[in-house]
Amino acid sequence: MLYTEILPDDTDQPGITKQQFETAISVWTWMQPGDEAPTVAATAASFNTTPEIVRECVRASEWMFLDGPDADPTKQHIDTREAEQGAS
Repeated sequence: MLYTEILPDDTDQPGITKQQFETAISVWTWMQPGDEAPTVAATAASFNTTPEIVRECVRASEWMFLDGPDADPTKQHIDTREAEQGAS
């Protein structure tokens, strides 16, 4: 079953809230081996969700951003603000 719903942060319903999923993606991204940032497609597959949900959470984050075309989640990477600053 594909996870296709993120709950608002102010809910008391059981499930995963947007803030919780942002945190999960952030931690998972930091824990990946190698120097290349994970793709939206790889992240979605790892969390059994859609690229759209991953993008929504990354865009809402203060610490992560998307690099690459929305049209192809296999070529769109999730980077961190620190990684961006370190590249300067």
